[in-house]
Order: sequence, then structure tokens, then C-alpha cells
Amino acid sequence: MSSAFVSLQNVSLAYGKTVVVPDLRLDIRKGELVALLGPSGCGKTTTMRAIAGLMSLHAGSISIDGVDMSRTPANKRGVGLVFQSYALFPHLNAFENVAFGLRLKKLPRTEIIGRVEHGLSTVGLSHLAQRKPAEMSGGQQQRLSLARSLVMEPKVLLLDEPLSNLDARLRLEMRTELQRVQRDTGITMIFVTHDQSEALALADRIVLMKDGVIEQLGTADDLYNRPETEFAADFFGFENIFEVSGSSIRGPQGSVSISFTAKAGHLAWRPGAVKIGSGPHKATVRGVAFAGEHREYVFDTGLGQIKASAPAGEPAYELGASLSFDLPEDGALSIPAKN
Repeated sequence: MSSAFVSLQNVSLAYGKTVVVPDLRLDIRKGELVALLGPSGCGKTTTMRAIAGLMSLHAGSISIDGVDMSRTPANKRGVGLVFQSYALFPHLNAFENVAFGLRLKKLPRTEIIGRVEHGLSTVGLSHLAQRKPAEMSGGQQQRLSLARSLVMEPKVLLLDEPLSNLDARLRLEMRTELQRVQRDTGITMIFVTHDQSEALALADRIVLMKDGVIEQLGTADDLYNRPETEFAADFFGFENIFEVSGSSIRGPQGSVSISFTAKAGHLAWRPGAVKIGSGPHKATVRGVAFAGEHREYVFDTGLGQIKASAPAGEPAYELGASLSFDLPEDGALSIPAKN
């Protein structure tokens, strides 16, 4: 395993007297694609701004390729930025948008032409070199913004919610495009997102953040299948979380017995793991929604509300219907008690 290419050591970030990231330690390897994931206000964008040099450190240090960048201006860090809003020049065509930063560096004309042509080719936009942003789709504009950053040959590429302005189909296309570009160029990428599916699809590793702290760090498989805390479990779809109390589990409205032994802590089930139609527990349907391949339910139970889902091909339960259900052991996630 290679040593850290981007290293954040005891980084503290604040807005005025309000500390939003208290003590962050994170190492990212060269050529790695890492997602900073979490809800609004968790500190992910603030962390990215600090890496970019757009925000001063309250404490700690940030190094890139072995060089301490803590006091280095943003334009000297060798970091590229792709913004959510694209930030393209509307009066310039695609070629000139990509060439803009290179012209500021006063590079030779032939080098500028070569880099721009290669950059547009990398993102599949060579045939649109003469079009202005308004004449391009959202996905094409996003790729143009990506090319503009890549031609500057940054050591690290930072992407701030890069796909959030695109519709569902274009988001899928751009995920594939980002993976291809990252694989072809080998560039180190860090992207910020609140979308778990985006992070799961793209990232080599995911940094799940909460209140400025890393809640869990690992691969997509780690976080999706083996979340280690209540917050991580809920974020990755284990929406039914209950405290273990002896041979029972306890929810907001009461407790029910379970048919297997569980250690102290919490047990959690995804909606799809709830067995509907048979079992020792009773429920009343309080919500139902058709979601294509499955139906989503909200049940009132002795534990409180439970979320469940079932394939759309199975008979549907109507609002107010009474039914039996079970929380099976083979669908349960065990979350250890906090020390």
C-alpha cells in the first residue's frame, strides 16, 4: 500500500468562533477516488474547501505529495476544482473555456492547443469545441468543466456535488464518465456528495461524516454491508433500529420479544428484510407507496413505526390493513454498544 498523497493531520476548521470540524485526520493515496459523504452541515464541503486552500486552518496541517500546503495560496497548491454550478464563461466556446487557465499561465500557443484538444478528447467533447455552454446539455457542460480542470494537470482534483444538477439519466452517464477519466488519467480525486448511491457507485473509499467528525471510513462494501454505528446504519438504509434489552428489542412505543440471542447494543433491519404477512408481531398499515419494482410500507407496531418493502408483484396491503410480520435474525445487523 502506497503512502499518503493527501494528508490531513489534526485539522480543525472554524467559522469565526464556531468550530465545525474539530480534529480531522485523513490520509488519501495517490490515484485514489475518495468521497466525502454526509448530510448538510456535516463538514464535508468545509473540508474540501480547506484542501483547496479556500479556507484557513484553525489548527493542524494539510500536505499534498509530501509538501505542507497549510499556508500555501489556493493557486499554488496544484489543485483543480469542479464546481456544482460548472462556472463556465458563457461568451466563450468550449475550446476557449478550456484554454482560459492555460492562457493565464502564458504557455506557448502550440502547447495550449495540444492540451485543450487532449482535454476535450478525454471527456468526449472534441466535436463540440466551437459550441458555447448555452448550446450544450447539462451533462456536456459538466464534462467541459471537468476538462477545464484536467488540462491544468492538477495533482488533486476536487469535485463539489458534481452531479447534483443533472437528471437521473445524466447522473448515471456522468458517473461512468468520471470513473473512466479517473482510470485513464490516474489522478487523485476527492468529491463531495450527500448522495449515498453516488458515493457507493464511484468511490474507492467513502468518508462518512457527521458533525465534523469521521463516523466511518471504508470501502463501499464496508459501509453498505457493515455499518458500525447507528448513524452509519441509518444512512445506508438500515432504517429500523432498536435497542437490545435482554431477550427483547425496544423502540419508541415499547418492546417486543425476539426469537434469537443478541448482544447488548442495537439491532437494525432494512425495510426489505422485514418479513411481511407472517410472524409473531402485529402491525397496521399507515402508509403505502408504489416505487416501481417494489412497494414501500409504513407500519404502526408495538415498537413504534417500522418501514418495510415488498416486491411489487406480491399482493398489496391497503391503508388500515392489519397484518403479521417478523424481524428475522438473518436480516439483522448487530451494532455494538458504544464504549
